Amino acid sequence: MDLSQIRVAEQAGRVVWAVMPVISPGRTMLLLSPPRISRQLSDTVAPQLVEHVVAHFAGEGIQLAQALIDPREKGAIALYQLCGFERLAELIYLHRAVRASNYPALPDGHHWTFYAPQTHAAFGRAISASYAGSLDCPSLNGRRGIEDVIAGHKAAGDFDPRLWHLLCAEGEDEPLGVLLLARSARSDALELVYLGIHPAARGQGLGELMMRQALAVAGASGCGLLSLAVDSRNAPALKLYYRSGMSRVCSRIALLRDLRGEKPSAVSHQPSAR
Repeated sequence: MDLSQIRVAEQAGRVVWAVMPVISPGRTMLLLSPPRISRQLSDTVAPQLVEHVVAHFAGEGIQLAQALIDPREKGAIALYQLCGFERLAELIYLHRAVRASNYPALPDGHHWTFYAPQTHAAFGRAISASYAGSLDCPSLNGRRGIEDVIAGHKAAGDFDPRLWHLLCAEGEDEPLGVLLLARSARSDALELVYLGIHPAARGQGLGELMMRQALAVAGASGCGLLSLAVDSRNAPALKLYYRSGMSRVCSRIALLRDLRGEKPSAVSHQPSAR
């Protein structure tokens, strides 16, 4: 986080609202702002300040802007929707305590492949293939190129190539599944950044296998928790995670605005912001 990027709105010399953009690899940014907002601010300086930030970073090459809002904060959700953000999903955050456990046995002919420069393309293909028919934020599919997707996943925590897995099988041209893990930079949790299965390999229990792998890796890494976020509409994934002992922590409404080909904003003037 770069605190110098914070933009504030002032009235009569007093700061009344602020937006902090957090820029991520993959040409995306997350907007952080006070969760509670008065009706007066939501009708005046707040949308102007959001537009000010969005316009600036769109000019800097940022393609997607997002916000994560507590579902109870209806005013903040309405504000971002006023500013052209679409509701992408309600993300449910889950975690569970972990302990040392055995790695799962793989079916005959199956093996794990880990991330390296020579496997980079295979990871890209596996992630792309897993999007077909996915229920996890499906409206996000196609919004980013795969290189931006991979860059974003690498930035989700402390990237370690040994924590990125492909599940492969003899006689198969493409990986059956992809499991991306990362150590949290702010806690003792191991984050499950992404779990995806090739459409042709679904219904074979591979999701259970990859969850057991994730839990074993977390235990072996000395992490106290395994954590993840999932689209509330992704019922199969939620069933898998709950069967694996995950419990709900909280949820957030994910809102997204595509900054490419920006049309003139409904807010025509800019605030006194700095």
